[in-house]
Order: sequence, then C-alpha cells, then structure tokens
Amino acid sequence: MKAKDKIYNAVVPPLIARLEAATPDNPISPWSKQWRDDGSQSTAILMGARNGVSNRPYSGINWLILNLLTDYSNQNYYTLNQLKQLTGKDRPIPDDQWDRSENVVFFKMIDTKEKDSKGNPKKMPMMKVYKVWNHEQIPGLPVKPIVKAPEFEPKTEVDRYLANLKLSGGVHLGGDRACYIPSQDAICLPNEDAFYDKYCREATAAHEGIHATGAKHRLDRKSHKDFDMDKGFNSYAFEELVAELGAAMICTELGIPLDNLQHTEYIASWIKRLQDDTDFIFKAAAHASRAAEYLSASLENDHTEPLALAA
Repeated sequence: MKAKDKIYNAVVPPLIARLEAATPDNPISPWSKQWRDDGSQSTAILMGARNGVSNRPYSGINWLILNLLTDYSNQNYYTLNQLKQLTGKDRPIPDDQWDRSENVVFFKMIDTKEKDSKGNPKKMPMMKVYKVWNHEQIPGLPVKPIVKAPEFEPKTEVDRYLANLKLSGGVHLGGDRACYIPSQDAICLPNEDAFYDKYCREATAAHEGIHATGAKHRLDRKSHKDFDMDKGFNSYAFEELVAELGAAMICTELGIPLDNLQHTEYIASWIKRLQDDTDFIFKAAAHASRAAEYLSASLENDHTEPLALAA
C-alpha cells in the first residue's frame, strides 16, 4: 500500500462517516450567522441598487438592469406591496410613474413531485418577473436613515492581515453581510460590536481574508486545475471548504478558539467528492495551507508592534 493511500485510509473514511452521520437534529457544526443586524450600512453595499426594505443588494441580471440601465441617484427599489406598507396607501405610485417601473427577475429552484434515481425530489427552476419602483418615483416616501459605519482601522492580528493584502476596494465595516467581493476586490464585515463575541469576529474576518487570497493577482485559485469540477461538484462549495480550513489554520496560529468558525453548509457536496475523489480533502487542505501562509506572510515587511486580540 502506498504511503498516500495509508494516510487517506486513516483520515478520510472517518471524516466521511462523521459527515454522513449528521442529521437535522444532530448537525455537525452547521453554518450560523455569528452577528446581529445592527442597522448600519456598509459603504461597499451602498455602491449598488438594493431592495429598500431588506437592504439586500440586487445581483445577476437584476444588478445589470438597476445599476446600468437606469439613471436614478437613489439606490433603493421597492415592490408595490412594500410601497403600500411603507406609505399606508392603496395607490402609493403616482399615475405618471406607474408605467415607468423596472422589471426584475426572481429565480429559485423548487422541488417537484417526481423523484430521481436516489428517491430525492427532482428540482426545476421557477422564474417570476415582478415590478419595482425607485425611491425617487414615490413622493412622500419616508427616508430611511443610514447608520454610517466607522472606517476600518486594524485592531487585531487578523485585521493587520487584511490590511496588508492591499485590497484595491478596501475593507468595509457595517451592514448585515460578511463577504469578499471579487469584482471590487473588497471585504465587507459587520461592525465589531455586532458580533456575538470577539472570536466570532476574528474567525469571520479570517474566513473572508482567505477568500481574498484566491484573487487572480494573488494566488489565482479559481484557475487551478483542482477547480475543474467534474462529477457534479460545485467549485463554490470547494472554495468555501478552502476558506473554512484556511480560517481554522489562521485561528490556530493565533490561539483563537475554533468553536465559532462558520463551518460551511455544503456538507452533502463534500461527502460526494470525498467518495469520488480520494485526493479531494488533500487538495482542499493544500489550497487552504497556501492561502493561510499567504495571508499571514503579508506582514513579513510590516515591522510595527504586533496587535493583541481585542479584549
């Protein structure tokens, strides 16, 4: 037996068994949001069109329609029902604005009554077009105050890692999302006091920092052959696993407890890939290790005093 096969047999089967044993009542570290919505807005999120009630930014074809094909200065859009609730009027939209709505698309995969070969419901796409109006089209619509987030100032070691990535879009605080935005080369994090504890915040920041290392001008992770995902595996899920493993490595290096890491919700995809490809977990771990090393190595030329984890 080859040395690699011995390692695989020692590591992977127990991991598969643990993942397969997970149930809704007995999950293995399911993803859960580790912060509360404090009502603030991230400056990165404010750059584009969003739903004026949920503050959720539009994406895909909706992003194109509302950001590039309209000329409103206000980023907020509302459905008819939302406008009725906000204004208390049955006819909140002026007659001359009714036909000047924008059509946006809602897309969702839904279960059908048919079953696949494994007995699971087959899925089909559901698409619905609905109308939205811009804030500027509705007279008397209450202006929703924006709680401005503070500027990002490195306070911890992980913060310094992010700052030294030299993100062209910077690090944006505030809002109800934690994400890396490749198109802007920017990271969004909720405000520090929105997290349930300091370790949740550090683990989340490390996770997004690992994502940022995959940019083309850094480790160019998306172009790697390991992301040529055949056998039905989703490259997004693989990237999430890389980010989670990398965040765990960063937290271990800094002495941060791992209990609150945001373990990805793609466990089913992991199981399939682990079963189909014996190298999968090693590929993910190798990418995660390179990403963690890249992130921490960003301080090699930084000779300022180390920053302690915020109390």
